[in-house]
Formats: sequence, structure tokens, C-alpha cells
Amino acid sequence: MIKQIYSLVNYNESVQTMDAGANHIGLVPMQSGGVPAHRVPFDVVDRIFDEAKRRGVKCVAIMLNKDPDEMIFIANRVKPDILHVAGMEFTADESFAERLHKECPGVELMQAVLVDGPEAIEQAKEYAKFCDYILTDSGLAADTGIGASGLTHDWNIDAEIVKAVNIPVIIAGGLGPDNVEECIRQVKPYGVDSLTKTSYKYNDGVMEKDIPKVKEFCANADKAAKEMGL
Repeated sequence: MIKQIYSLVNYNESVQTMDAGANHIGLVPMQSGGVPAHRVPFDVVDRIFDEAKRRGVKCVAIMLNKDPDEMIFIANRVKPDILHVAGMEFTADESFAERLHKECPGVELMQAVLVDGPEAIEQAKEYAKFCDYILTDSGLAADTGIGASGLTHDWNIDAEIVKAVNIPVIIAGGLGPDNVEECIRQVKPYGVDSLTKTSYKYNDGVMEKDIPKVKEFCANADKAAKEMGL
């Protein structure tokens, strides 16, 4: 079971997160969109991604801007394993996917799907024609795109998406140590993602990973996946 942990901001917490069991890590490289306190300078991204790749952990660059040229520039600069398009003002299409794979060889594409009704199933099926991953999530905000709401959604829809597409589906949206096992049993996804419930959030907007919660989340996800034979 893939355990994907967002949104890292410094090297030490990234190492601790990987030690705790994460096998995908995600962050927001410096860009024109997103919460300023969550953007990570390129030199710090380099250190984090270099260590992750040394360990065999996949690196995800989260895109919260709406400029495809900027996304391609960032992908070439930080060389993630996966580029995650998380906004709604720009969503990936087939031409962007072709451009990413041509100009950034080896970088895979993940598109977020806002699960706010059954129409998300058809949307996911369209993205699956040209994306490498689907991430289902809850909530939409101008500064965080699809997700980062800390809210769950209807996992029945996620289960239908998993059945309907032939690419990996990662479930996000209000997942933590308390409910990740139930989600896995119900949805049977490729992976599960956590941000809000495995983080401290301070009054100035800065977030920091709660490493014991990350460890518990990963252990519970592995336990459920083993029980389900996933």
C-alpha cells in the first residue's frame, strides 16, 4: 500500500517522514501559486528529493499555479518522479500530458479529482486516458487547489473510480490514523494520502509534520492492506 505524505517544508521532517514509513512524499516547490508559507525553495527541494531517491521513495511536486509553462519549468528544475496538478484554474489535458512526457522524460503525471458528487467518476475516467495517477480529494480553495481541507468525502464514489479506471488511484481527503484502515477496506485503492491529520498547523500558517501520527498512519495503512491482500 502506497503511503503518500504531504506537505513537507524542510529536510529534517522529510527524513523523519520517510523513516516513519512514507513511500511517496509531496511538497510545493517555489512557484506563483499556493500558500507562501508552504512553498519550498529549490535548493531545499533538491536535498529532500536527492535523499528520497536514494531511499527509493517517490517524490511528488505539487502544482498550485495555473501556468503550464511554469509547471514544465519546475518539473525540469526539481526533477520529481510525479508532477501533481492540484488546481482547478488549470487541469491537465492530453496535450499537457504529451508535453510533460516529451520535455520532462521520466516524470509521471497525477491529476487531482474533486469528489463532490458522482460526476467525479466520469471526470476520473477522462483523466485516466492520459494521466499516470488519479488522486481523489475533498474541498477546493483558491490557495490550496483541490484538497487540504481535512474533510472526508463519499468513499463509495472512490470505490467506483478505482473499478472504472486502469491507472493507480490514491485516496486523499481527511485521512489519518483513525480512519485510513476503514478507507482501505472500503475502497481498495493503490495508495492513501495524508496531510491535515498528520500535521501541526500554526497560527502563522506554517505546517509541520506530526511524526508519531505519520508513523501510526503508515502502520495502520499497511495493516489494513495486509488484511485485504492488497
